[in-house]
Amino acid sequence: MAQLNTKFDATAHDTEQRGDYAELPNGIYRMEVEASEVKPTKDGSGTLLKVTCSVIDPEDYRGRKLFNQYNLENKSSEAQRIGQQQFASLCRAIGVTEVSDSEELHFRPFTVTVKLGKPSKDGQYPARAEIKRYWFEDEAPLPEPAIDDVQPSKPVAANQNQRPAANQNAPASKPAATGSRPWAKK
Repeated sequence: MAQLNTKFDATAHDTEQRGDYAELPNGIYRMEVEASEVKPTKDGSGTLLKVTCSVIDPEDYRGRKLFNQYNLENKSSEAQRIGQQQFASLCRAIGVTEVSDSEELHFRPFTVTVKLGKPSKDGQYPARAEIKRYWFEDEAPLPEPAIDDVQPSKPVAANQNQRPAANQNAPASKPAATGSRPWAKK
């Protein structure tokens, strides 16, 4: 048991659930990195930079989060090449050419295109919003943040424990008698 040292009155606090945990819709966003940490890869043989990005614009999505990670060192040379290329794109979008501490990237706005990615191959993880393009100020004027008019259909989870839809072409079956087990031998 843990004593609170005072009696807490839960009725004195707002408990309205405001969380919107749906993925960000496809569109162009202005974001900033608000947190970052360097972690070892799952197998311990490499280094990841994990960042938490926060939406600045469009206003309706201000404060929503997008999580990303960059493979800075990996035993797979291809994974490392891709991770470093993506990290270089983040740096260029922010306007930084050299970085020795990830905090140098914090609270500096950048523009990206976000789209819904693909679910994991094993179906364990649903599709999630991903950065698909970084926009660079040195290339052309940045596009205005906006949500795409057309959005992908909502992804279906691999295992929702739901009955399959009725087959309209199948003959109607007789209802089972009360207490009978259709799998039992007759």
